[in-house]
Order: sequence, then structure tokens, then C-alpha cells
Amino acid sequence: MLDEYIRHNLFLDGLERFTMEDPQLALLQDISYVHPLDWWMAIDWAKPGIIILTGGRQIGKSTSLKLCIKHVLQDRAFSPSTIFYLPCDQIIDATHLNRVLRLFLDAMIMPTPRFLLIIDEVTFVTDWDRVIKALADEGWFRHGFCILTGSDSVILQEATVRFPGRRGNAARVDFHLLPLSFREYVALIQPHILSAPSEQTETLFALFQQYLQCGGYLRAINELHQHGEIGAATHMTFEQWIRGDCLKRGKSEPHLLSLLHALLAVGVSQVTYSGLTERVGSMSKETLLDYCRLLERMDVLFTLQAFDQNTRQGFPKKARKFHFCDPFIRTTVARWLAREGLASTPIDEATLVEATVAAQFHRRLPCYYIKAAGEVDLVLVVGKTFLPIEVKWSRTLRPNDFAQLRKYSPAVILSKQPAVGTIEDTPSIPLPLFLLEHHSAEAVRRHASARSGHP
Repeated sequence: MLDEYIRHNLFLDGLERFTMEDPQLALLQDISYVHPLDWWMAIDWAKPGIIILTGGRQIGKSTSLKLCIKHVLQDRAFSPSTIFYLPCDQIIDATHLNRVLRLFLDAMIMPTPRFLLIIDEVTFVTDWDRVIKALADEGWFRHGFCILTGSDSVILQEATVRFPGRRGNAARVDFHLLPLSFREYVALIQPHILSAPSEQTETLFALFQQYLQCGGYLRAINELHQHGEIGAATHMTFEQWIRGDCLKRGKSEPHLLSLLHALLAVGVSQVTYSGLTERVGSMSKETLLDYCRLLERMDVLFTLQAFDQNTRQGFPKKARKFHFCDPFIRTTVARWLAREGLASTPIDEATLVEATVAAQFHRRLPCYYIKAAGEVDLVLVVGKTFLPIEVKWSRTLRPNDFAQLRKYSPAVILSKQPAVGTIEDTPSIPLPLFLLEHHSAEAVRRHASARSGHP
């Protein structure tokens, strides 16, 4: 039965064949830009157990796992016969999964069967966690590694609650892959800019315009730079991911399209779940919440709550801002809806930019927006410090645009202006430069502290 999966286990015939003919690794030979995809370098190979890898589809999870296999074989950490990669797209049910895994495990040499078992997109299999728990209870993962992947992070996390004491003793056993940030994109395309970005703001603006098209997905990045545009087939692949994963979880495509249409119509305006339900019109509030939460777990969508300055947290019951996690995904959704006849208005670039900025920081910091007498687009919270940010992707700026922002210090305006300056007595920084230089929580904290005069 294991012969059915030989295409994904070609390392059994040697590393050269694996590198040249594996379905994922072979694709790397034909593209110019390859992100390291080396999250697995943080695995402690001296401490076996169950490791979880999550992230949206088409993000590079499978490719990174093949690179991991290549690395551990070159490093002689495992022998080829003790590694097995299982894609779950052809696994029928939990019984089938159990049978395949035991065929591999039964071949291990006792009493210390050190092995590397990779089960890709395991959440496609109903009751998969019962199979893994049974194997863990038998002691298999006290000696061997089991890497589980899935695009629905919550399902994986909830299931692993059933494995207390069975995941090993490593300090880190959970990993999550995200699309490349703008800084990572620049590091991939023109890494020399990172040494002196403030001297090359014109180039940074050009790179940011590219990023708005391709986002942080390697397939889109390489197509854009190789052909000058992203092909319809690539957009279709990502569309099929969103549609397919939702349908596999029992969702309705008409409901999904109606929700996506409403989200595009709302843009970056704040709206309550009740208000969004009224816009959709075809589902209850509870159903809409369920769809939104699934899209969040798939790294398609995220929300910003209104900011409570007293608690440094959000107001859960107030209106939210709904953003797509990546500009390429937002464009893909817009193209999909246009083809379905549900969206005819072009994407507003200022809306796309604000959402992209929010997405860059949401991945590593608590983020909110301010709604008082006026609005502030984004608030970044680092400990006891918070930094209000206004995104102005326009050459025409009006004093009223900053009425609310001027109430805070420190605060910053991210603009199209090519140089650092001030607007209405508030610091103004070229938008792509700020994204490049403030890529960590510590960098944001230093910026806020310097502006406020506190260490």
C-alpha cells in the first residue's frame, strides 16, 4: 500500500532523484525567487514528539516539508527508510489513515524506532486525531517525530488538546507559515536595499506597487517578475483553495460568495456583525460568524476591533474593520466575484493599501483602530505603549483628515510623500520605508518611545 505514495517519497531512490523529480522540489528548479522556507530549523531533533505546522493553502507548507526531508537526510539525522511523507488528499477516512500509518511504523526497528513521519493536510481526514492519539498512547512518539499540517489552525489546535503529555518535551512544537511580509519580499527581490533603505525610497515605492499585485505568495511573485503579470490560472488556483476548503467543511458556495461580496463592498469601513449580516441578506448572524471565523482560520481574513485606551484592548461588541490578509488574495477574490457577476467596481488602491499595512503588523502585534470624534486607521500596541497610525495614500491631504490623530503623541502618518517630514505637526514617513524599518515589535516600541521622549 505504501507504494501508492512513492511519488512523494522518492528519497528512497536517492537524494538526486528526490531533488529533481519530487512534485514540490522540481518546481523550485524553474523559478527565480525562492524564500528559504526553513521554519524547521527551529525543531529540536533531540526531542521527539508531535509537531504542528499550520498556514493557508499554497503558502509553501508541502514544499518546506520536502526541503526539511532533504536537510535531515543530508545531515544524516535520519535514514531514508525511517522517513515517510503522507499527503492526505487520497486518504478516505480514519480507518484508511490508521492502516497506512501502521504499515510504515510496523517496519521500524525496535526498541528505539527513531523516525520522521509527516502527515500533510491531516484535517481533511475525519477523526484523524483519534488515530494519532492511539499511536501516541502506544508510545510511538517518544522516539519518533510526527509532523502534522493543516490549513485550518483552530481545528489542529483544538485536536491537540486531546494529546496532553504526548507531544514531547521540546520548547517549541507549534509553527505557523504566513505569506511574505513586505520586508521579506524586498529581501527576496532586492536584498541590497535593506542596508540603506532611506536612500532608495523611489525604488521602495516601486517595490511596494509590485507587492500590492503579488502579495507574499511565491507563485504570484515569480509570475509577476517573469512575465510582468500574474496569470489567470494562478488566480484560479487560489480561488479554488478558498472555495474547496470551505466546501470540504460543509459551507455553501452561494453563502460564501455573498459574504465575500459584502466584505469587498464594506472595504475598510467599520461595521458590526449585524450590519454585515444585513448587507449579505442570505444568512443568519450566527451563520455569518461561522463563515468569518473559518476564513480567519484559513488566513484569508482578519478583523480589527475598536481600541479601548484604558485597557489597551479592543471592544469586542463594537464595529470592526474586516481586512484580507494579503493584497493578492483580495485581488483574487475581486476577480472571482467579477466573473460571477457579483462585483463590478474596481479595487480602490487606497483601500488596498490600508488593508495591506494593517496585515503587515497584525501578524506580530495586537492591532486595533480608533473610533471617537474622528477615526484613526490603525493602532499598534507594544506593552504599555501604543502607536496610532494614519495611512494616507493620496497626494491631496486635508487638515480634517488628521483631526483625531493630532490628539495623540506619539503618532505617525504613512504617506506617499517621498521623504520624511511633518503634516499638521505630525511626523510623516514614506509608507514603504516605515514597513521596511518597523518589521518587529521591538522596532515599533523604539519608534514610539523615541517620539514620546520615554526610554
